[in-house]
Amino acid sequence: MIDTSVEALRGKRIALLSHSHPSLSKGGAEIATYTLFVGLRELGIDVTLIVCCADTQRGRLELDDGEFAIFYDSQMYDDFYHLAGADIRRQLATIVAHERIDLLNAHHFLHTGVGIFHDLADMGVETVLTIHEFLAICHNHGQMITRSDRLLCERASPRSCNACFPDRTRQQFALRQRSFADALANVGSFVSPSHFLAKRFVEWGVPIEKMHVIENGIVKREAVSPPPLTGGPKIWKYGFFGQINPFKGIDTILDACAVLAKDKDVRERIRIVVHGNFIGQSDDFIAKFKQAIEDYPFLSYAGAYDNVIVGRLMGACDYVLAPSTWWENSPVVIQEAFEARRPVICTGIGGMAEKVVDNETGLHFARNDAFDLAAKIVDGADPALYQRLQGNLPIVLSPSDMARRYSAIFSAQLAPDEIPA
Repeated sequence: MIDTSVEALRGKRIALLSHSHPSLSKGGAEIATYTLFVGLRELGIDVTLIVCCADTQRGRLELDDGEFAIFYDSQMYDDFYHLAGADIRRQLATIVAHERIDLLNAHHFLHTGVGIFHDLADMGVETVLTIHEFLAICHNHGQMITRSDRLLCERASPRSCNACFPDRTRQQFALRQRSFADALANVGSFVSPSHFLAKRFVEWGVPIEKMHVIENGIVKREAVSPPPLTGGPKIWKYGFFGQINPFKGIDTILDACAVLAKDKDVRERIRIVVHGNFIGQSDDFIAKFKQAIEDYPFLSYAGAYDNVIVGRLMGACDYVLAPSTWWENSPVVIQEAFEARRPVICTGIGGMAEKVVDNETGLHFARNDAFDLAAKIVDGADPALYQRLQGNLPIVLSPSDMARRYSAIFSAQLAPDEIPA
């Protein structure tokens, strides 16, 4: 059967724009962008990847055929209004013009700034923006949590944002919102990997008819088997995978370990392994983390890891832990866990609660609640429950599956009168 959306893109040139490259950073947005790049190529679509790279990281960047870079100086960027210098915009415009790009799918505006959407419109290039977090809405790293007490923020406004950043006036936040609205008015379609994030942006002002939801795909890796059974009692293993930053909830894991350690039977039949590198953590936290490793024999740190082998690492666990303290959107770690056929124990909020169905494909616990996390870890050490959760896990999209869904949006935008409804 002919895929009309893919066929409609024959002869069209597509570009994907990412704020970084997987050779520099393994964050969810850059992995999702690269997965789509792989998928579009698998479908035979003419696609180019454009990434941003700091001048100081040129030596680490590894580009393949069809990949281009924009080099930036982070000191020359306004991270409040998200405006970049003329040189950055010129670099992007030069690549787009030279490669004769018909449609650009931006997966971020960080480093290039929102002014690129005005530039692309002036060049006659169609644009699609994939949203991976709340940065357009929230100045606090796009997390939508309050700055002082780290409470979840339900809705941004100049008044509430000024409370988080008293050094900025309400008028500045109103101007920031208007600046984003003006720039994003040039975007033809928006994509969100979760309904939760899509709803937030529609409430913020994105026209609902422009919004689409497409789940992120995962590059398929080797099949993973259940951990081997030993002759003795079952040892249940729980793994954390990802950046160890202030928003990923490692504090909650450490506090849950203190609860679990009080029960001799529990601490002898569980293992918790943390995989990842430290990003933005204080010296006090690192000291607390190291002390916890010493205090709890069932807790260990495996260090940073290569994303290529994440399936194998997850396969050595029974559950994957996702204790993030912000809303999240569609954490790549959840998709990776499902691909490895492992249930997830996660915070029951935002995109995590949407992706992991409580008591069906994993378990939810209350945000920042170490006692509840500890209880769910104990609950998970039940063979009958584990078998049921594992049997309900969804099939994850492949890169080409993801690309087909995007192709429908691209083709409809490039030739709306030629694509069947």
